[in-house]
Amino acid sequence: MSTREATPAAGHRHRWSVESAHQVSEGLLVYQRCECGRRRVASTPAYPVAYPGLAAVDA
Repeated sequence: MSTREATPAAGHRHRWSVESAHQVSEGLLVYQRCECGRRRVASTPAYPVAYPGLAAVDA
């Protein structure tokens, strides 16, 4: 039995929204944020069609 308590951020499924996206030489760099306040950086290859979920930028 674990004595670790779940944090609020760990207790839900993250719903990532795009804060900003930038073209770089390696592809697309995407900064994302969850409603819980957690952030992440994702990247796609030069042809983001292979990863449409990451390449979608909400304006």
